[in-house]
Amino acid sequence: MTTNDTNAWLEHYPQLSAIDDAAWLDALSNIESMAVPAGTVVFKPGQPCRGLLFLVEGRVRVSMVSRSGREISLYRLQHGELCVLTLTTLLRSAEYSAEAVTETDARAVCLPVEHFRKAFAGSPGFQDYVLGKLATRLHDTLMLFQEVAFDRLDMRLASLLFKRFQSSRIVDFPVTHQQVAHELGTTREVVSRILKELERRNCIRLMRGRIQLVNVEQLEQLAHSSTAEILPGH
Repeated sequence: MTTNDTNAWLEHYPQLSAIDDAAWLDALSNIESMAVPAGTVVFKPGQPCRGLLFLVEGRVRVSMVSRSGREISLYRLQHGELCVLTLTTLLRSAEYSAEAVTETDARAVCLPVEHFRKAFAGSPGFQDYVLGKLATRLHDTLMLFQEVAFDRLDMRLASLLFKRFQSSRIVDFPVTHQQVAHELGTTREVVSRILKELERRNCIRLMRGRIQLVNVEQLEQLAHSSTAEILPGH
């Protein structure tokens, strides 16, 4: 990778671009580029970790599957973000415990294991960056645990749709009932019942392979309400 290429990807990581100690600069000289098509499995459970990944372009979904086959999304990695699961796998010298799949065409850079370890041991700036990212992801993980453990499923589904509409800035997006079920760690049948009730309340409109927003205010209200159940018992 040339110096220009290195500077290009660092534009997405301003904290890293400010580090100028010898250990980090040496690590930069060993960065490897990756181009990954949409739908590619970046890593999966049981695989060894070959280096720390920095996403430069695209979106990656990280998920976990239970022994019963039920799937739940852990987080999505956007450009300019660090793959924290890769980070914890590296620090533990362990194998991956979850799966990552590119949802779009993606570009990333990889810092190989040996150079990651040297940078982490020898660069205070890089060490601070890594520990800060770990602290942020720990907080996000605790919030996810709180939602799964304490929030009703109908409230979580309404919140998921509201956030998706809010982030995409479009009135409808392609998604199947099964994909929504994977996001929430539940079954397609339960999701379908809640979605149909949301449609009956004129919050959304269901189409084949798509969900269209109809009433954003009502959807937001349901997403943040602790009392207004969409379906009794959920």
